[in-house]
Amino acid sequence: MKPHEFIAFRKQLGWSLATLSRHIGITTSRLADYESGHTRGKNKKPAPIPRVVELACKWLEHEHRPVTPAERAARWRGFLSSMPRVDHVVDDRREAIYEPDRGL
Repeated sequence: MKPHEFIAFRKQLGWSLATLSRHIGITTSRLADYESGHTRGKNKKPAPIPRVVELACKWLEHEHRPVTPAERAARWRGFLSSMPRVDHVVDDRREAIYEPDRGL
């Protein structure tokens, strides 16, 4: 992954360096080094993007990609179908909740 690809990835998600830092677990200054391609300071050294950071970005890209309405509906259907069936009905009308006990 090249610095311009790293910048494009972050902007695609719409995240700041601080947000990406929290998701990846790397300091914002190190991420800034990756985006510039070198370290800051008097003695600038190359700062190549490690493979593990690249893989974390690919995972985040997959996890945080926009979901289409059809995908969202399919997820809800799957979630609702996994819920247990309820065979009884609870009478939660106001009258049923607050009516005085009769004969108890």
